[in-house]
Amino acid sequence: MQQSFKENPDLLAVRGHFDLGSPPNVRRYYCLISTKTGNRDPLGVLGELVPRAGGMTGIKNIAVSQYSCADAEQQRMLVTTGYALGGLADRATAPALQARTSADTPAPPPTSSANRVAVPPDQIDIGGVKLGMSPEEVRAVLKSKHLLDYNESAETLSYLDSIKGVMQAIPNGRFVNVIAAWTAPPLSAAADTFAVDGESFEVMFTPVPGKERAMGIVHSVGYSPANAIHEIALESGLVKKFGSFSGSNDLPEAPTWRFQSDGRVQVGDLCNRRGTFGGLGELSAAKTARENLALKGTPEDFRVQVERCGAVLVTEDHYTANGGALRADRLVTRYTVTAYSPSIAFEGANAAAQFIQAASGTGKKSATPHSKDQPPPNL
Repeated sequence: MQQSFKENPDLLAVRGHFDLGSPPNVRRYYCLISTKTGNRDPLGVLGELVPRAGGMTGIKNIAVSQYSCADAEQQRMLVTTGYALGGLADRATAPALQARTSADTPAPPPTSSANRVAVPPDQIDIGGVKLGMSPEEVRAVLKSKHLLDYNESAETLSYLDSIKGVMQAIPNGRFVNVIAAWTAPPLSAAADTFAVDGESFEVMFTPVPGKERAMGIVHSVGYSPANAIHEIALESGLVKKFGSFSGSNDLPEAPTWRFQSDGRVQVGDLCNRRGTFGGLGELSAAKTARENLALKGTPEDFRVQVERCGAVLVTEDHYTANGGALRADRLVTRYTVTAYSPSIAFEGANAAAQFIQAASGTGKKSATPHSKDQPPPNL
């Protein structure tokens, strides 16, 4: 609001832009600087570009977003090519350009300290299930929910035998992949409204036999019309639990929280990672069959995610039955909150790779992590 009130388009020039979203829903946000004072606006804006004197680019019909230009610049998402500046604005950006030129030289890979989190992932819980929990701990929590259906799926680590050209299962390589529990009532006549209340949990673990840890949690809740909750109550609860917004009015439609390795909490999905587990989930978790996430990338992939995106990502999505009503009257009949920890996935990918290397013989066969599907037991 402060930035909106002080905006004077006649004194602002565009110094760069960054894009967010996935095709075809990509939005471009512009970062502005004052041609009078050289001060940079902190948040990206939407608007229409207009040419300005001296080759600079102006903007009109400005709408201020919640996305930080500093974050975009730090993550090297800010594009400054093609935006000319002059006077104080040009001088104010000169140090940043020098710093960015230095930053273009690749830094040496960080050590394993990148996985040490000031706010440990296991402090974050979704509906009582915490990241980092063992399968035994998750089973105990889900049992206390008294949900009607329960299912566990297991997989077995395997490797490609380069001599025989076939996949070989690792002895003692079986691990718990997903534990799910749910009560899925039938839908009523109204869309996304249930005849009675329902709930589901889906928890994915690291592929480390005997030492699995929860790295992803999906929690969905559905309400009957009589028990639907007010949207404001849901949003206020999210703000109270995860912070970073001054109140429910500041919460975007589909919020994302990024818990950084240094303890900071940032918002927005600058890395386009909320789709990993995010979205409005099903109440019947039996419909979902997920390949283990830690086996879909290399340890390096997850290390980069921790650095650029965060040690933990939390997302929320919901359905409002009467979206056209006044804000105070809107009722939510379904919501999903998820948590995903790239840092725990990083640990799991590392441990799985070492486990396979030890079992297959380093240098003799491919040690790329794989898993062999096993029939999921119904427990």
